[in-house]
Amino acid sequence: MVLDPHPLRSAIRNAAALARFRQLDAPGDARAASESAVDMFIEERGAAGLADAALVSRAGLTASDADAIERTLTAVGRATRVGSYLLSPVVLQALSSRLLAAVSAHHAAQPLSDGMPREEARVRLFGNAALPVFEHVVSMLSSSGRIAGRDRLALAGHNLAMSPEESRAGEVVERLFRDAGLAPPDIASVPGSAGLAADVVDRMAKLLVRQKTLVRVEALLFHAEALARLKDEVRDLKQSGGGNARVDVATFKARYGITRKYAIPLLEYLDRERITRRVGDARVVL
Repeated sequence: MVLDPHPLRSAIRNAAALARFRQLDAPGDARAASESAVDMFIEERGAAGLADAALVSRAGLTASDADAIERTLTAVGRATRVGSYLLSPVVLQALSSRLLAAVSAHHAAQPLSDGMPREEARVRLFGNAALPVFEHVVSMLSSSGRIAGRDRLALAGHNLAMSPEESRAGEVVERLFRDAGLAPPDIASVPGSAGLAADVVDRMAKLLVRQKTLVRVEALLFHAEALARLKDEVRDLKQSGGGNARVDVATFKARYGITRKYAIPLLEYLDRERITRRVGDARVVL
């Protein structure tokens, strides 16, 4: 009698294997034996989950029996459906605890971070899991109010922990770039000019970029407000200049009082934002 057509790659001539075979060939009616076998398969698959198809191909069930057993196991809390997989609730709880612990450790190690990068969490903690499992666990923790965030995952209620020096540096950097408009300073020059530690300025600049207060355009940083005003002003050229509104490098430099160092990256930024389109040596306002 075939008890398991796709067994684990492990020793079969020992006490553990004998106990496993006995559970698969448990006495009693066929329905109870099938439930016991599916229970075992789900437990053994762990975070990888037992696929729907395995209920037929591995457990040897008919489609109707597979549906009935799945309903029974999920109803009594012995299995949880995640996408097209069945997983043990114990496994899902363990994964939830691991994720919460990892996010908490990330906060402790990087107090200025908005949270653990979502993809880092998935790869590091859920590498062997079925694809929908990570999203299910995150959704479950979000619904229960324990985790927040999209691109980065943070404990609910998490606040950035800044030292007085970092808080002051953040205010200084943000003000410098806001006041500079379309001709911002090189970030490397800020520590010397503002009397701040270079490593603190670097941390706060990265934080402001993550918060979208500063925007990186090639090798330069601009304040988001300056870029938003620029886009609005260039769009307005179409209203004042009609359908043939154009912008070239020389005109752009003169209009905003900036050098080529800033003009070229900004014009290419406008192209990427679909405010303008390059045609020859000029840009057409879309």
